[in-house]
Amino acid sequence: MKVKSKASVIFKSRSPADTLKLAALLAALLKGGEVLSLKGMIGAGKTVFVKGLALALGSKTSPVSASFNLMRTYRGGLNIYHFDLFRVSPEEMDNIGLEEYLGLKDGVTAIEWALSAEYLYGRGDFMELDFNLAGGDSRDIAAAARGVSAVRMLEALEKKWRHSPQKKS
Repeated sequence: MKVKSKASVIFKSRSPADTLKLAALLAALLKGGEVLSLKGMIGAGKTVFVKGLALALGSKTSPVSASFNLMRTYRGGLNIYHFDLFRVSPEEMDNIGLEEYLGLKDGVTAIEWALSAEYLYGRGDFMELDFNLAGGDSRDIAAAARGVSAVRMLEALEKKWRHSPQKKS
């Protein structure tokens, strides 16, 4: 069976609790070394999603926006290397050390505002999650996977999401 090297899905989140749940479902699929690109306007749910990952991976620290620190590490079963590139231009990318974290097997690299770092993605599998406001607390989370491993992970995530009840709050 030939595995696609590209896939996309739209997840409908009705609440922050749904976004946390989606992150927890993804966390259960992570093995280490994954790269997640998180896009969307301010307040769209990117940091909520990272909180869900951290919670599900056993971090004792709750993530906050890393905008002023550029990167924070959350330790758990797998570490989360949380980058927030909101204030970083493409010209500054060589100075922040992101490249050193991509593919580390002891964790997952989650990059908010990843537009400045897109040139790095051609080096392997990654999943892009684009958070879009859909009225009230609802979000449409467009997920696109690039590379065989990321495609398999996204397909498994979609199946888990389809078979799990979402909150109606």
